[in-house]
Amino acid sequence: MLRLSDSHIVSCINGKLRIIGQIFIDDVSELPSPTGIDGYELVQSSVAYVINSGELYIMDSEGKWYDTNGKQAQKEDLDELT
Repeated sequence: MLRLSDSHIVSCINGKLRIIGQIFIDDVSELPSPTGIDGYELVQSSVAYVINSGELYIMDSEGKWYDTNGKQAQKEDLDELT
């Protein structure tokens, strides 16, 4: 389950808010794409807390998620999103 707990509005384009978001997810496979939350576009510096593992992921300027060690979320972790 994904929960958007906080956000900072960066801009609004065509009715879609571009935000730096703080989200909570149960599993790394739930990491959203930049447009994966209805009505919002996540941008660089968005943060995702993975509850079942205690990991923290941060979005880069290309919409990719990286853990705190600089390792990109693996494709198999994100397959559910496509």
